[in-house]
Amino acid sequence: MVLLSLKIRMIVIFAVAFASTFILTSSFIRGATKKKFFVEDKYKKGRPKIPTMGGLAILGGVMVSLVITQLLYNLIPPYINLTPYFVYYFIVLVFGLYGLTDDLFAFKKRYDKILILFFLALPIAILTKDTNLNLIITHVELGVLYAFLFAPIYMMVVANLINVHAGFNGLSGGLSMILLITAALGSFLQDGLTYLPLIIPVIGALAAFMYYNEYPSRVLLGNNGTYLLGAALGGFLILSNQELFGVIILIPHIFNFIIDTWTLKIKKKPLVKFGGLREDGTIISPPSMRFVSIKFMVTYYMKLSEQQAVLLLYMITIIFCVIGLALTPYI
Repeated sequence: MVLLSLKIRMIVIFAVAFASTFILTSSFIRGATKKKFFVEDKYKKGRPKIPTMGGLAILGGVMVSLVITQLLYNLIPPYINLTPYFVYYFIVLVFGLYGLTDDLFAFKKRYDKILILFFLALPIAILTKDTNLNLIITHVELGVLYAFLFAPIYMMVVANLINVHAGFNGLSGGLSMILLITAALGSFLQDGLTYLPLIIPVIGALAAFMYYNEYPSRVLLGNNGTYLLGAALGGFLILSNQELFGVIILIPHIFNFIIDTWTLKIKKKPLVKFGGLREDGTIISPPSMRFVSIKFMVTYYMKLSEQQAVLLLYMITIIFCVIGLALTPYI
């Protein structure tokens, strides 16, 4: 009888997710360009057109890898129950489809989004077994409130954080890759390989997509991609019992969301979505928006090109990821 170790299966699934997404993204770019599913690249001279909604290619790559996952775990021993996988990826799928709808119809009301995403995240309750919340100095047993309130809210918030911290070539995709890898490392340090198979398809698919999304991007994620990746990250942090760890590594995203809310909702400043471009290629941040996001904050106070700003924002998140990993034994 042929036996496949968990490590070999994970390598195969990663490779399938990577290869299928690589091929699908290339095809998507050609198709999206032909169908004119593109937007202006605001921070390039001449403002070239660039395909958007590329998260669909990631979703396609993940779905292909899940077919292989089913074959590897159900046909070749040792057999593994795949119910958690498919519930988890059902939620990721519906978040991605919600993002696609947002791409197509451009929802305006933020609070309607929050309510919809909460209900989309509710199936996570089926998978939550440990309802004990670790607050370092104490543990709080939330019981049914954890499953049906805390877990969906956590997932919804993380998805929104990922969606809001975007706007430059490769920014959201690169930050999501950093966070997903960090979450996987944190899970490995705590529980070995127990939860890693859950996140491997997303990491493999995003790794391939980043070949096309890194600066200068040939395709953008779109809301479908950011919500998909945010749901994948939030759900994984919940299921691998890394809620507090997730808060630490997401501190830059949390700060970004707070200043966004402060500027637009509390101070009620009219949104200026894009900045300008100097002759030397550095970004002109809208003065009224310098506190609406970290990306505009750093480009307001420092003379940076888009690529330099993205690398700086990567480094900020990496610092908090390293802090989170260093604190793993204590949380």
